[in-house]
Amino acid sequence: MSITALALTALLLLFPIIVSYKEKLYITKDLLVATVRAIVQLTVLGFLLHFIFNVNQVWILILFVLVIIINASWNTIHRASPVMHHVFLVSFIAIFVGVTLPLIGVTLTGAISFKPNEVIPVAGMVASNSLIAINLAYQNMDKEFVQQLEQIEAKLALGADPKMASKATVRESIKTAIVPTIDSVKTYGIVSIPGMMTGLIIGGMPPLDAIKFQLMVIFIHTTATIMSALIATYISYRQFFNYRDQLIARTMHDAK
Repeated sequence: MSITALALTALLLLFPIIVSYKEKLYITKDLLVATVRAIVQLTVLGFLLHFIFNVNQVWILILFVLVIIINASWNTIHRASPVMHHVFLVSFIAIFVGVTLPLIGVTLTGAISFKPNEVIPVAGMVASNSLIAINLAYQNMDKEFVQQLEQIEAKLALGADPKMASKATVRESIKTAIVPTIDSVKTYGIVSIPGMMTGLIIGGMPPLDAIKFQLMVIFIHTTATIMSALIATYISYRQFFNYRDQLIARTMHDAK
């Protein structure tokens, strides 16, 4: 694709800009900022990946995957409840496990080679899905602990420990986090063609080979999403209780 063709394609953005202006949606600035950021970030990423692919050193590859995990973990901080602490560390542990274990598995089986051009794209997609799942889990925990306040306190009063009292809330938070991933997998091949498969086909790979690679990615990111959501939720839920096993959400509820 030439730069001219790409620039002309960018003119398609004029449609949402005009609609935003006429309908007073006030998204023009956000759209322009997001577009410019995407151009700058992807350009920098392109040069960086070009360097990494040419150097092809294991330690640089591991470092880059670690940077992806750190960045994903950092982007979960603002989604967590105010009562939660050490959010970055919790998210880092969850995403690190969710990304590294599936990657190790597929490299050991020979599904992909431990090379930058194969590991980095897969790691990025897996970390992104884990990030989304953890954000959903954090948001839902914050909401559920307030909505289920009376039920949880009743269980605590009857002698249940925090784990037992909040079991339904934790289960609902995990379910909320992973359902979007499961729903998206259901539509692959019928409603949508996954982005990686599309890119491989456009790049000239035979469709059946592209499908096999896409299925491998689906297996990885589904596993990683569930693992990350489980780990982050089970580590975090205890922070909604104080050292006396009292629900901190009571303070949040009274404040509202």
